[in-house]
Amino acid sequence: MIAKRVTLSTGILRRPNKTKFALVDVVNFNRERSRRVTVQVFDWSTGSPIPLKVSPCNNTKQCTVTVAGGKSVFLFADVSKVRFKYEVRITQHHDRKLVTNVTGVTNAPFTPQEGDTVLQSSLIRIK
Repeated sequence: MIAKRVTLSTGILRRPNKTKFALVDVVNFNRERSRRVTVQVFDWSTGSPIPLKVSPCNNTKQCTVTVAGGKSVFLFADVSKVRFKYEVRITQHHDRKLVTNVTGVTNAPFTPQEGDTVLQSSLIRIK
């Protein structure tokens, strides 16, 4: 059975002053199959979405990585120049064993910022 891909969004988040990166943690609890995950990050400060570079791909359109079975990965975007608000979109397989969380963090030591964390259960399905 082929798992359907869905696109999830954090919705628009207000960037706290100390937030420098939007960090996306993905874990694949399915030890039998790898899964592809695509991340996009947008600066909404002007009222229109402006794509930001997402690492490790360093690409503004999207960053797609493969998460091996039983492994975790992280992707991130520099949001330090976002004036007001940003959004993270994740396209992934609709699979209960694939869990994605988004956290706004400071520069090293990458401290999570209050109000800047969106857990898998709170991501909004937009496609």
